[in-house]
Amino acid sequence: MDPATLRPFLVISPAFAPQTSVGAFRWVKLARHLPRHGFRPAVLSGTFPEDPRDEGLLAALPPEVEVLDEYLDPAVLAAEAAVRALRARAPLPAARARPLVGLRPFQALTDRWIAHAPHGARAAVAAARRTGARAVVVSAGPYSACPVGVYVKRKLGVPLVLDLRDPYSLHETGNGPPSGLAERARRAIVPRLERRWLEAADHVILNTQAALEAYRARFPGLLGKSSVVRNHFDLSLYAPAPAPEPPRRFVILHLGTLREEASAELIGAALRRLIDRERLAPGDVVLRQIGRMSAYDRACFERMGLAPFVEALPAIPQREVLGELRRAHVLFTMCSPHVVLRISAKTYDYIASGMPMVSAIATRELDELLAYRSDNARVAPDDIDGVAAALARHLARFRETGALPVPVEPPRELSSEAAAARIAEILDGVIRAADSGHAG
Repeated sequence: MDPATLRPFLVISPAFAPQTSVGAFRWVKLARHLPRHGFRPAVLSGTFPEDPRDEGLLAALPPEVEVLDEYLDPAVLAAEAAVRALRARAPLPAARARPLVGLRPFQALTDRWIAHAPHGARAAVAAARRTGARAVVVSAGPYSACPVGVYVKRKLGVPLVLDLRDPYSLHETGNGPPSGLAERARRAIVPRLERRWLEAADHVILNTQAALEAYRARFPGLLGKSSVVRNHFDLSLYAPAPAPEPPRRFVILHLGTLREEASAELIGAALRRLIDRERLAPGDVVLRQIGRMSAYDRACFERMGLAPFVEALPAIPQREVLGELRRAHVLFTMCSPHVVLRISAKTYDYIASGMPMVSAIATRELDELLAYRSDNARVAPDDIDGVAAALARHLARFRETGALPVPVEPPRELSSEAAAARIAEILDGVIRAADSGHAG
């Protein structure tokens, strides 16, 4: 497509390439494919000096995509560095080991980009003006970027699309009873903040059907201006995967960070049940964990007698993921029973590999995503016997064949190309509506 005909738009995505956090990948994949649909993304991001980097993610972007790593305020960065230096001189006593936690909007209203939002708002307006942006998209989560997007819309009169990576006011961590007055106050504040952002937006995107339906029920004004665009896989981001050597032992692979909602207690209980039921030795089976693991989780595996069965590896670049997934007999993911509106992003890497999967998750929506392989399974996360039985079926096949499963073709409707086409339709709709003077 002729670059001169591409319609420019601004993406405010504080998490973006070269960052390797899960929040960066959704829009890296979308940006790669939007130019062929007639759009030219300029991405305003904020990479901290200490962030792990993968320069290959930047190299994978086409020349039509402009990355503006200008969201962070240099003065705030200097102040934050000074605070860290002071803390280093007087370190606090070691805290009790705890599992890593993810987003918990009812315990913390802030994210690490929030102090940079005023500078980010100014940078966003300048970038939108310079690039001639016809629309602005916020990749939310960090949610502190949502009011930045609203500011750009009001300042420049361009339509606003909010792409919520996960629920905010409807996040499942708010389902339990509040733990005190501060949390009660946050539970009152969060929905009001989000309602303002949603009302200002011309279109709102959720990444699961369950989340979309829950948001429409809570915020009826979203009817007619909201859609679901799932997370997705981009096969062209992976290096070609050579044919792996069949492992001598049964390999269960978990990709990504072990955290509070997918902790060693959850994963270890299923593994322990499988080992005891099948009378397995460390030479028979291994749980290969690729990604972050806290000291808490390591200690948990040790308490459960699972340390000899666990192989902990550091995070790997995205281009190497496919090869690692195809070296395993079964891919495993697990979330706490209360998680019903979210689907782990690693699921789409698993799908891309074409390898069999066992998902211990309560989100029934996952069933349709797993239908491409008859040996995929979703089991309730509190059904430890069921999870162990699902894993045992793959173990039985390994014992019979001694081989790795044959990967199948992943469904195209879950690809980044398909997701980018849906995003392009949304952008086209809000721009046309703005041009004609109507709300999107």
